[in-house]
Amino acid sequence: MRVLKFPRRLIRHLETPDLPLEALESIRRLRRYLDELEAACMLKARQLGATPSDIGEALGITRQAVYNRLRTLEQRAETDPGFVIPDLGTEEIPDLEATPPSETKLDAR
Repeated sequence: MRVLKFPRRLIRHLETPDLPLEALESIRRLRRYLDELEAACMLKARQLGATPSDIGEALGITRQAVYNRLRTLEQRAETDPGFVIPDLGTEEIPDLEATPPSETKLDAR
């Protein structure tokens, strides 16, 4: 499995504490990236046969929390036609610069 390339340029902004607003914006973008990657990994793990307990253990959360997150992903996939989860089989890098956080798209595959 290939993993989306980590946006290292955002980490560089965090290494400059004299620019706190730039650092905060980078933190927001990194959170969005990690949320998308987590969703893709959870769905991929389920495809490969991992149980909610397995996923919960890996994330440090309960299996009930995993069920809730998976249910949320499924509901968004059913109701939001623009819902797109990054494909872990590609090396495509999400464009975190262009899309505001409220427009983040995920796709349940």
